[in-house]
Amino acid sequence: MALLGALLLGGCADDGPATGPVVVRAPVESAKVAVPPPPDLAPVDLTALPVAEPRVLVPGLPGTDGLEQRRNDDPSLGTWQTATVVRDTAGYDAMYGTAVTTVPAVTLDVPTVLPVIEQRGGWLRVLVATRSALPSQDVAQVNGRSVWIRAQDTVTTGTDWRLHLDLAALTLTIDDGTTSTTVPVKAVGAPRSPTPAVPQFVVGSQWEQPGTYTPRVLLLSSQSETIDVYDKATGTSATAIHTSPFAQTGAISNGCIRVTDEVLDMLWGKVPAGTVLTVA
Repeated sequence: MALLGALLLGGCADDGPATGPVVVRAPVESAKVAVPPPPDLAPVDLTALPVAEPRVLVPGLPGTDGLEQRRNDDPSLGTWQTATVVRDTAGYDAMYGTAVTTVPAVTLDVPTVLPVIEQRGGWLRVLVATRSALPSQDVAQVNGRSVWIRAQDTVTTGTDWRLHLDLAALTLTIDDGTTSTTVPVKAVGAPRSPTPAVPQFVVGSQWEQPGTYTPRVLLLSSQSETIDVYDKATGTSATAIHTSPFAQTGAISNGCIRVTDEVLDMLWGKVPAGTVLTVA
């Protein structure tokens, strides 16, 4: 045991500094690769492109990839980011991609205000109120279309509002960022023409038509996913929140959300364009 202890002590003893060779490694130099500048965008003839609005089909628009409306970097503008288009601009299928549509500054007589779902540098990815295909062609491309536009052609705006439609309960929850109120709705889409259960947005308070049974219409960005065209005047199957003189209630409409005058009063002229409506 004494011998083992002596060996251990001897093995751990400090024999002084090492006398082996000292290797000095030369610094390694690597060339720095410059980040290439973004490609130049070719001039676009906006008049040659289809316009991104409810009456027009625009093939080739991407979906949302599961992205939701972006929160504003400046909450004072509103919790949820929107982009108000200030001049007609090209819409692209990707950043620096192919121009596939003209995003107008005015949509159906109201300023174009679009929910922003992605922002990269000087680019915005926004939801648009147009279809890429008819339901009879490809139902997956009817709703939830997006497009990339240049931020320089917009003003950053926002909304504190959110709307949610509960199809089973026949209720609409109105959240203005301060107060959340759940109210009944009179009717939603019938089984053969259900209200699209996709994220969509308010295009605007418009289409005042005195003398008709829907004199006030809050137009939505979605369209029926089972009917190509039911409104012959516009060539669309657009959905909306509007009043109705009919007493019948329940799942009976072509996809529109029918409400009382009192409920529409809570929204008319108050809910900002670009406010997202979810449906479940």
